[in-house]
Amino acid sequence: MITQHPDISTLMAFSAGTLDEPYALVISTHVAMCEACQEGVRRTDRIGGAALSGEAGVAMSDGARLRLLAALDADDAIVVKSPVEVSEMPVPLRRYLPYGLSSIRWRANGPGVATRDLPVSPGVKSRLMLLKVAAGRRVPEHSHGGQELTLILQGAYKDRFGIFATGDIADHDEDVEHQPIAEPGEDCICLVAVDAKLNFRSRLIRLLQPLFGM
Repeated sequence: MITQHPDISTLMAFSAGTLDEPYALVISTHVAMCEACQEGVRRTDRIGGAALSGEAGVAMSDGARLRLLAALDADDAIVVKSPVEVSEMPVPLRRYLPYGLSSIRWRANGPGVATRDLPVSPGVKSRLMLLKVAAGRRVPEHSHGGQELTLILQGAYKDRFGIFATGDIADHDEDVEHQPIAEPGEDCICLVAVDAKLNFRSRLIRLLQPLFGM
């Protein structure tokens, strides 16, 4: 049961199409898993539609309609033969993980913690990555240099804000300081969007930070 949701301002930015690709992917994946946020996006879409209906129209350039129809007819579908695991993954995430979580080659970032960057479009400034925390292990205490969205794909973790399980999302800004601890029994795997490096409280971790790239 999903109990942790994005802030309403984040949902509104998603609905308006103003989120950077990594943030939009994390939100769209959560929305695909969460009926409450599906309804929330429908509400924000209606609000945005009502606002647009009051705006004056703008003339379209010559050939704009034909270009739009041609783009709609283009076959951009990605067909991938992949394990059953991928068919059970939320649709927005499948093109980024065509062979599922079990195919990931993790980069160790410290005891029990590993990451893997996911490719995004050229020019995107924020970072999209997977984070894996071994069962029972903890991420060093840290704050954020900007906004961080963390969606739980597997397992669960707890911090001072509560327990975040599969489908839950943590929507944090630079004012938040916490220390996620993976729940026992299963590794916790998260989909994360960030726009700045983490700010670790430990001086030793800060010194080592360039080595593990977080």
